[in-house]
Amino acid sequence: MTLSEEQIRVIKDYPLNDSLSRFSTNLCDLKASVESWRSGIASLLLAILGSATAHRLPAPDGNGNVALRLFTIREKALEGTSLQLAQFQPLVDAVIANSPDIDIWAAVFNLIANVNPSTPPPSSIAPTFRGTPIKTSSSRLADSETRDIVERELFEEIKNCTFRNVGGFWDKFFDPKNWRKKQNAMLKGILTAHDGKRWTDFPTVPDEKPVWDWLRSLEEHFLDNAPYKLHTTRTANQFKERKGQMDLFLQKPATKAGSTFWYKDVFVVGEQKKSYDTSRFKADLLQLTRYVRGVFADQPTRRFVHAFSFCASKIELWIFDRSGAYSSGLFDIHDEPDKFACALVGYATMDDDLMGLDTFIERRGEHRYVTLDDVSGKDTRVRLDKAMVRQMAIVCRGTTCYETQNSHVAKFSWASDKRKPEVEQLNLAQAMGVKGVARVVAHRRITSIAEMREGLLFSKAHHFRGEDVHFDDPPLATASTNTSSKRKSSSDHISDDASGPKRRRSNSQKSKLATELNGSTPASLSRQLAVSSASLGPSGELLESERDAIEAHRSLYVKGKILHRDISSNNIIITKPEMADGFKGMLIDLDLAKVRDSGPSGARHQTGTMQFMAVEVLRKTDHTYRHDLESFFYVLLWMCARQSWNNGFGGVEKPPKESLFRKWEIGSFRDIARIKAGDMTVDGLEVIMGEFPKALDDVKALCLKIRKILFPLDKDERMSFGTPAGDPDQVYGPIIAAYDEAISKL
Repeated sequence: MTLSEEQIRVIKDYPLNDSLSRFSTNLCDLKASVESWRSGIASLLLAILGSATAHRLPAPDGNGNVALRLFTIREKALEGTSLQLAQFQPLVDAVIANSPDIDIWAAVFNLIANVNPSTPPPSSIAPTFRGTPIKTSSSRLADSETRDIVERELFEEIKNCTFRNVGGFWDKFFDPKNWRKKQNAMLKGILTAHDGKRWTDFPTVPDEKPVWDWLRSLEEHFLDNAPYKLHTTRTANQFKERKGQMDLFLQKPATKAGSTFWYKDVFVVGEQKKSYDTSRFKADLLQLTRYVRGVFADQPTRRFVHAFSFCASKIELWIFDRSGAYSSGLFDIHDEPDKFACALVGYATMDDDLMGLDTFIERRGEHRYVTLDDVSGKDTRVRLDKAMVRQMAIVCRGTTCYETQNSHVAKFSWASDKRKPEVEQLNLAQAMGVKGVARVVAHRRITSIAEMREGLLFSKAHHFRGEDVHFDDPPLATASTNTSSKRKSSSDHISDDASGPKRRRSNSQKSKLATELNGSTPASLSRQLAVSSASLGPSGELLESERDAIEAHRSLYVKGKILHRDISSNNIIITKPEMADGFKGMLIDLDLAKVRDSGPSGARHQTGTMQFMAVEVLRKTDHTYRHDLESFFYVLLWMCARQSWNNGFGGVEKPPKESLFRKWEIGSFRDIARIKAGDMTVDGLEVIMGEFPKALDDVKALCLKIRKILFPLDKDERMSFGTPAGDPDQVYGPIIAAYDEAISKL
């Protein structure tokens, strides 16, 4: 292909220098396998599209630049489409031969013409993505939630991803053939307490206290010096952070007598009943699930949690991971003493890997460290400090963010195997010159659900006969509804000050997440220089941070051709401008983002944060940039009406007992969309803003102005919730200008 004079000028002004020299040797072996050439080509294209030249060279058809075209080709190569190595060979040969830049870019233009990726839509068109989002983000329930609400949410998480009688369960977790001599000696000793028909000292009437005493007796006689010790309600009532207690649990014996217990120290969860009733299976399992939820909340990087239900003489062992729950199957301890003895010894002596602990985190004294691969491929060791964000669901992405000792943010998240890794989205954003979005410093793949479940055989999911109540349209409820007839949750609290909003998952879609979370658990270190997730300082700081985050969103969408799709208070961080390109607020979490001209991800559903979802998104309309701007507006309202009271803005005022925002969190999509639409009328918004403390009265004028921009009247004098055709700046511009005006007045 003959290059134009303008193209040649750009190539000369922005040389590649030695940026591709490292590929010369590696590219020689591309033909070894399909996988290797696809991976090698992907790495080469990423290096080229990240160059300044690629961003300054217009695409052959004039739409976009060469960087965007190469990114599309790279995606096609990784997806295993009909692309062949031969199509890339001229470019590969030019790089291997260390050809002049002119020849390399000529090969790039020929590749683009050869592959002919679909032309991205002009910027004047508002692209959409079908099937967007069904809420499946982590539930964040209030401390005051009733047990009914907590268990309703948990049931929706696990009802279609609970498996019993899983094959290979015993061989994987409780196989004596893999035990040390000391463990087998413990097993042999415990079995002497069984006379061939029953456990000799097992209580005739299996009330709680006699059974607990019997278990402690077995531990005292046969499990001396085991790493984990059994505790019961008699000691568990000293739990610091929760009123309700687990019947039984195991933890390391470091805790002194009479001292406080913490969920972060619990390793195995147990629930004991004096009788076995098949009709109570669901209720008993949900009670156990609530305790497991508490363990995951306080051990957010835990890979899985062991649990057991012990009813009369029948016991069932369980494992909960981020894709659901599965069990050994129910058995009688008298009829199968070997299994019961193996369970006791196994729980008391398991190593960290079988216990499901985060073995990828190194503990040194009071500090924790993780080793990642930096951008150059070298190991970098990072100290994890305070947890900034964590989730309170079991079946979820389990996203957890930590501040690090060098003012970065380390993020752990279970990623869908159907979505593009977040690190690719972040790298593309950086390559496209996006400002105000996190930059990747280092990352690492840790494990996957498939790897953790290797060797197990799953049949059909358990059907909760007669109990599988459909909760797609639950009644709206608040923590104070019918409190006389509802018990408070005993494990629905979080023990530290992790920030972020309460979250809900779509009831009809939660369980589908189990089939999607088979991908890896990546840990990534983002160069964000964050001091916190979205918090509320002075009102000026709040407005400046959100305005800059909207600027970042515009840069991501217009420059990077990427739509975020999960705007929430957790995904806006306050930054130090002098260390973040002048931004006081930045965007994080591109797990759910999508390249504008790409096709469906293949994921079975998308996610969002319920109280921040746009009205049309709740109605399952394709997601656009304007919907994200609507989510920004809901974040502003939520921060002023809810978070502000926690930050002392109320002074001597008291927050409302029952916030209207609770109706944005509980109920069906249809109902929440209807309520939000009503709240966005002038009168509705005035009522919503009535929950602001007086110190934030100055923000109300801004809210009314943004409402008018986002929800203009159509020709029939009805509010419009749609995305206007044309330049996105017709929406971005007025909103940012409204923020600027409000900030100048403050």
